[in-house]
Amino acid sequence: MSIETISCIPKLPDPVSCSTEFARHLHDALLKVGAAYIPVAGLIEDSHLLSSLQSLFALDEVQKRSIAKQLPSPWQGVYIALGEEQLADGQEDYKEVLDINLENGTYAQWIERRQQSNGHTSTSTPVNVKDFLSNSEDLAKIIQSLCHIFKILQEQANHVLAALETIYQQLPDSLVKQHGENSTLRLLHYPSASHLSLGTTRLGAHQDYSGITLLWQDSTGGLEILTPQQEWIGIDIPSGYIGIIASELMQRWSGETLHGAPHRVQITNVQQAHMARYSIAFFCETNHDCIVYPRALIAGTNTSIENPIAIKNFLSNKYDQILINLDL
Repeated sequence: MSIETISCIPKLPDPVSCSTEFARHLHDALLKVGAAYIPVAGLIEDSHLLSSLQSLFALDEVQKRSIAKQLPSPWQGVYIALGEEQLADGQEDYKEVLDINLENGTYAQWIERRQQSNGHTSTSTPVNVKDFLSNSEDLAKIIQSLCHIFKILQEQANHVLAALETIYQQLPDSLVKQHGENSTLRLLHYPSASHLSLGTTRLGAHQDYSGITLLWQDSTGGLEILTPQQEWIGIDIPSGYIGIIASELMQRWSGETLHGAPHRVQITNVQQAHMARYSIAFFCETNHDCIVYPRALIAGTNTSIENPIAIKNFLSNKYDQILINLDL
């Protein structure tokens, strides 16, 4: 399979001001290519996102773990250090991660079970972050900024889901209401790694699990998706935009009319190995209490013959496949 960076991934119009046109172009892009770009909300600038990530990951490991454990309700988080997580067998995921998720979501519950199975006590009791960070206003600002980014990206995700409601002739807010209680903001840092050679992997190939994913990245590059034509293509998200990809579940829900694109991060040129890479993935997962029938989004489909997918079990099983060694 060839690997190339192409310009066929469309830049879509603003989802608010051009809702009907946006919906049509969104569906076309996710069907034919597997990805699209949309304008990032005006309240978030690329430079702000990058500086927030650089400030966060410049902290020492103790500080990053402490921030993850002491986020204010309704958020909670987990810090995953370099080498602690692997999404694909046989692939080295050379990254560190801070996940911010909603405290009642499936991922949060799964993390708590992993903590308990590893002999860790729960840290879900709310902590006053201002007291904890009383000697560092900068750290408090980082946390405030991250929670703000979470809210803005959830709003963007809702616009995308509303567009899919239009395309599939679903009731207004039907998809929106089945998402938003189970979201995770994943902040990623890929340190410079001179030991990695051209063509090696920073993040193993995988499909996202449910709902939709919004992607932001710096200018380092290396993100690739597998198109419906089974071609790996580079995803260079333009400045001022975020990427959209659909999940495995959304592909099944739509009767294969959306392509849940597998994606990965590769070293595609020698210079990348010597550069730190920063990115954000916002996973707008389907709510954990939902039951989804494959092909149900297509009008007139008889779903009684389909096996229902219980999202809580579906996601828990997916998380169990992650090779993870959390030092929580």
